[in-house]
Amino acid sequence: MSRPDSGQAQGSVMDTLGSWGAGVWSYAASSLNSLMGYEELNVVNPESSEAQQGPTGKADKRQEEFTNYKDFIGMDITSLVSLPVWIMEPFTMLQKMAEIMEYNDRLDKALECDDPYVRLAWVVGFTMAPWGAVERAWKPFNPILGETFELELENGVRYLAEQVCHHPPIGAAHAEGNGWSYDIVSAPTTRFNGNSVDVFPLGRSRIRLKKTGEVFSLVPPPSKANNVIIGRVWIDTAGDYSLINTTTGAKCSMYFTPCGWFGSGRYEISGHIITETGKKVIALSGKWNSHLDMVKCDEEGDPIKDAETIRLWECAPKPAGDKYSLTYFARRLNVGKGLSPLASDSRRRPDRAALEGGDHGSAGQEKYALEEVQRAEKREREKKGETWAPRWFRKPADKTVLPNEYSEEEVPMWEFTGEGFNQPKPSAPSDGDCSGKGFFPWQYSDILQRLRPASSGSAS
Repeated sequence: MSRPDSGQAQGSVMDTLGSWGAGVWSYAASSLNSLMGYEELNVVNPESSEAQQGPTGKADKRQEEFTNYKDFIGMDITSLVSLPVWIMEPFTMLQKMAEIMEYNDRLDKALECDDPYVRLAWVVGFTMAPWGAVERAWKPFNPILGETFELELENGVRYLAEQVCHHPPIGAAHAEGNGWSYDIVSAPTTRFNGNSVDVFPLGRSRIRLKKTGEVFSLVPPPSKANNVIIGRVWIDTAGDYSLINTTTGAKCSMYFTPCGWFGSGRYEISGHIITETGKKVIALSGKWNSHLDMVKCDEEGDPIKDAETIRLWECAPKPAGDKYSLTYFARRLNVGKGLSPLASDSRRRPDRAALEGGDHGSAGQEKYALEEVQRAEKREREKKGETWAPRWFRKPADKTVLPNEYSEEEVPMWEFTGEGFNQPKPSAPSDGDCSGKGFFPWQYSDILQRLRPASSGSAS
């Protein structure tokens, strides 16, 4: 399986706009900045020397002008540009990775099935969770190297994620439930097309059912954020979805229909559960923002007359009027009250907490400060000739690439050490809320003290 070609040009209207020169980009910058109350909007390569000189206030002259956004067309901007906090949500990529846990009861349904193909269908239902939340147009924070996020649910499900690489950004996570486990290495890439951004969810997702010994491998379709510069932002997901039972060879193949003119076909998905011998046995249909159904089908893939239709997944109702369009489950992932997670936990990030509280100024300052410490740590490692290693994940001895997976070159392999769930935690804050307090993913504490001696938000 090959990586999407991030260098290919798009035959779109925005390519034509790019050929018009700086005029249209200047207009876009002026319009967007006027709308947001900014006189200037800039983009910066965080690894450049200019990016390490510190903020200079409202209009930061160290950064490239917004009109140079056209220079990024066709490029992967996953970690190339430093974005202002007012286009972000108070959420990190590690938290976003955890949203797949919302409908984990689908895996319990799978464990109850004797029919291996119905069991496969219920696993598909579990994997639909991220699309119920994918229409949020806000960008989550890129995690700091070594940042973590952990989750414990009432039914005993435990989840732990860690940022294992910064350039390129890669997160790894492990979850355990009653009779199943879930592992993911998330290494998404993007392609900036001018007025849209393609998001390729490269990764390695494995779902294990302990009762049957089956291992399932997921490859989801890409998404696209439209109108990121001019117009109202909207999200579409289109392309092939594949979930393979790597133990037996049975698979689910679905197609997410691209949005056509006047919204035709938007959200629609359809496909089949296919046996090891290539026979279609279950038809699947629905909409990726609302539901997915299954029904037994004939060999042509058509539903059998009078066969029962079973709902595999239904998106839960969402809060009305939420500023960031967070689901109820996503809101829960942000709650810090009554919790005392690892010091490296996303909830403790001061920039995320400030944005959640509506303080964009402080959020921007804290975001820059965290990035500054991260850059300083990188320089210190290079100076000392030392390396950085994750705490809770390691390179596996067995590097077997399962069917349906990306190569190791495309998506590096990481495995859970098994030691992260029962580690001693920091003392709970006196007010019982860890949000924005005690964030410490750092390798060198002396750098933090040197750069932020008066900080009470990033270390304690």
